[in-house]
Amino acid sequence: MQIDTTNILFICGGAFAGLERIVNHRTNAASIGFGAEMKKKIEDPKVQGRCFDNVIPKDLVEFGMIPEFVGRFPVIVSTKGLDLDNLVDILTVPRNSIIKQYMRLFAIDDVKFHVTDCGLEEIAKTAFLRGTGARGLRSITDQVLMETQYVVPSLSDVHTVYVDAAAVRGERKPILLKDGMTVEKYESLTQEEGSQVSGAVPVFIDDEEDLDREEAA
Repeated sequence: MQIDTTNILFICGGAFAGLERIVNHRTNAASIGFGAEMKKKIEDPKVQGRCFDNVIPKDLVEFGMIPEFVGRFPVIVSTKGLDLDNLVDILTVPRNSIIKQYMRLFAIDDVKFHVTDCGLEEIAKTAFLRGTGARGLRSITDQVLMETQYVVPSLSDVHTVYVDAAAVRGERKPILLKDGMTVEKYESLTQEEGSQVSGAVPVFIDDEEDLDREEAA
């Protein structure tokens, strides 16, 4: 079957992991003598971005693509890596963002979901350091809230799930706010009294109850 491609725009994209090393090897000056350059940190996202800006068709061929294929794409454009602010925006801004999904999930049980700014930044920071980018945000958030999802439906006196940087780092579990405790009141009391605040408890799963359930099953 023959197709007229005159008015068809082909766009191909990908991560091209390792391409930055090929570009860096080509663009590096002499490694010794007066023209020597310091060794670049290829793992640095900013350095990788500069390498991708200098990609030429020859680099793609060396990467493994056949010349006939590369020759049909005359324009090569690179995109910049996501920074922490971008990752936080991905967590919160889109209509179907991860945080908004959890808000709707907890709302089924009439429970509010609150993540502090430092908590959002810690999730983004974790994904950034792991090198997983936006794809890693879901798994990190799910790991933090895994137990909370199962505990909250059985607790009728809980009205808010509170997540901060400490919960994301795994220093303690997310906090469940009960009775008349509000987010503003909890944050104020923790600054004055420390971590022990009446009406606010971390997520807790009774191991004995879990064992009983497994034996009953």
